[in-house]
Amino acid sequence: MAGRTEAWWVVAGLVLAGCGSEVAVEPEAVPLESQAQKEQAYDPGPGWSLAWQDDFGGTGLNAANWNVLTSNHDPVTNNCNFGTGELEFPRAQNVTVSGGKLILTAERTSDGPYDSRCAGYGPRSFYSGRIHTKGKVERRYGKLVASIKVPSGYGMWPAFWTLGANISNVGWPASGEIDILEWHSNEPSWMKVATHSSNGVQHWGSGANRGYSVADAFHVYEVEWTADRMIFRLDNQVRANADFFHNDPAFQQNHYVLLNLALGGNWYGNTSPASIDLPSGQRKTMEVEWVRWYQAGGSSGPSLANPSFEANMSGWSTWSPNGTEAADFSETHNGGRTGSYHLTHWTNATPFEVWTYQSVSGLASGNYKVRAWVRKAGGFDLARIQAKTCASCGPVFTDLGTYGAWTLVETPAINVTGGYLELGFHTRATTGNGANFIHMDDVELVRL
Repeated sequence: MAGRTEAWWVVAGLVLAGCGSEVAVEPEAVPLESQAQKEQAYDPGPGWSLAWQDDFGGTGLNAANWNVLTSNHDPVTNNCNFGTGELEFPRAQNVTVSGGKLILTAERTSDGPYDSRCAGYGPRSFYSGRIHTKGKVERRYGKLVASIKVPSGYGMWPAFWTLGANISNVGWPASGEIDILEWHSNEPSWMKVATHSSNGVQHWGSGANRGYSVADAFHVYEVEWTADRMIFRLDNQVRANADFFHNDPAFQQNHYVLLNLALGGNWYGNTSPASIDLPSGQRKTMEVEWVRWYQAGGSSGPSLANPSFEANMSGWSTWSPNGTEAADFSETHNGGRTGSYHLTHWTNATPFEVWTYQSVSGLASGNYKVRAWVRKAGGFDLARIQAKTCASCGPVFTDLGTYGAWTLVETPAINVTGGYLELGFHTRATTGNGANFIHMDDVELVRL
């Protein structure tokens, strides 16, 4: 939803009215099926563990998780009306928590509110609610899921989505955007999904059709997100018509979560406020029972020796084909992620190659991943987190990108049958550059 002008998407042979312009025509209503209003149950399936959640208990929004917008100017994305010409003015009074639910309330107003930074766009015609987790909850990969009830009516544009945490630095769409749920009254049975970036397939869209209107009842909306693929699901039953395949840095970094109830805007053809189905004196709400973020890995594997490098290089071994073992070391430069120390691969402008690894024995047969936190600057001929089941075996690995802040990375899954695993970091620089470095910390072995 951030700052974009889009056309209709054609995906897998299906024409979808994504988040862009379309004719502002109210269709015939789709009858609601009888749907239970009890809390929506959700099972992520085997191999997933809960990493973060908000179930909206108590009487107020958890400020450790959420920021509340109070203007039609967004200071994070630095745009007015959220780049899509929306008609609402978000404010704190329209964000409440009650009865175990987050409630975002939209209402028509004659107050004419607007931010002075957006004076050229004129006053807004509605109040509504908009929250996000920027700077508080920022993660990547896993299953991001929420139980949400969206309101019916022409002009309603509820959304559950993410933006790349670096958006203030790189702008949109370079930051990346993942739209898990967008709802449009012209196609009320659809959960619309989309992604946006500056690389590869820049604007992609699809959707999942429940077969009856999903408005005015709770449903579960989900994305399963990995380093190269996204799968979108509705009610853990209906899969979107297409999966999104990518190899895009915008979707290989941390994102933050947004929930908002927009009205009008370019997805409704920039329709007039008078045509929005929300009479004066009435309210419409988007309600959220819970938001959950699961990570792959059902349980932690065996504890590693010195995983945060606080005990120098104890528990870790180094291999080098050219005598440059000194290029890996434990240090405090710029601080560790949790403690004081971290592992570094670096030389003062001389070539090197090192494989810093730990050998683990006695593992139960099964699938494992290696996770670690990384900071990295500059280019290397090879920079990987990897794992292998014998010294001469080929590894599974993930190539490390450039990360200005600590970033969680992980290997692909590796099947262990002989009880043994070597895991760690392999770096090669055939041309020395003292400005290039890799910092690694908090290594974890996870059994899936």
